Amino acid sequence: MKKKILVLFLLCTSFCFAQKSNSKKKYLSGNFDLGLNFTKNTEETFQLNSIFDLNYKLKNHTLTLNNNIAFISKTGQEELLNKGKQDLKYELTSKNLNIRFLIQNLYDIDKKIKNRFTTGVGVSYNLFDKKSVNLGITIQREKENVLGRDEKLQKRLNSNILFTKKIKESIAVTLKNSYQPNLDSFGDFRWISNLSVRLNLSTQFLLSINTNFNYDSEPETGVPESDYQLINNLSYSF
Repeated sequence: MKKKILVLFLLCTSFCFAQKSNSKKKYLSGNFDLGLNFTKNTEETFQLNSIFDLNYKLKNHTLTLNNNIAFISKTGQEELLNKGKQDLKYELTSKNLNIRFLIQNLYDIDKKIKNRFTTGVGVSYNLFDKKSVNLGITIQREKENVLGRDEKLQKRLNSNILFTKKIKESIAVTLKNSYQPNLDSFGDFRWISNLSVRLNLSTQFLLSINTNFNYDSEPETGVPESDYQLINNLSYSF
C-alpha cells in the first residue's frame, strides 16, 4: 500500500513540475512543517513531527498531496514508535460548493493500527463568500489491519465543520470538528477536534500552534478512548 502511495506521489509531483515549467502562473504551492508534539493519555510522550503539503491548482481543479509523520519517544521506553498519514485528495471547486475524492493511508502502532486504507467521496459548502465557515460530509470506506486481529472493513460517515477567522492580517485561527460514525454500528464513532493558531513571521515562514483532541468510542484493548496533542510547528511555504 505504501508503494502505491509513493508511486502516486512521484507521478503527481512530476506532472505538477512539468506544468509549472510550461507556464508563468503559479499552479504549484505547498509547505513544509517541522515541530515538537506533546501527547498525554495514560502516558506522556514527546514527538518529532514533520508535515509536507503539495498543492496543484488549475482553474477549479485542485490536487493535494499530504505526508504527516511522527517519531515518538514514550516515558520509560527506549524504543521509538512512529505513526503517519498520507493523503491524496482531488477537489472540484465552485464559488461555494466543493466535490472531493480522497485516498488515505494511516498507521499508528501506539494504537495497534498496522495500517488503515481509506477511500471516500464527499461534498462541502461554504456558508459565506469569504469561506469563513465550511460544512462538509463524506462517505468513507475503510480497510483496517490491526495488530493481533483479522482485517476488518468499515463504512463511515464523516461530517465536519470548519471555522476560520483572521484576527489580524498576520494571525489566523482555525477550528475544525469532525464526527465519524460507523454506518453499520452507530454506537461506534470517532470525534476529532483541532484548534490551530497561525502567525505569519514573513511571506514564507510562519509559526503554528495546534491542539488536537481524538475520541474513539471503541478502541482496541488496552488503548485509551481519548488523547490530545499540543503541537508547535515552524512552517515554510512556497
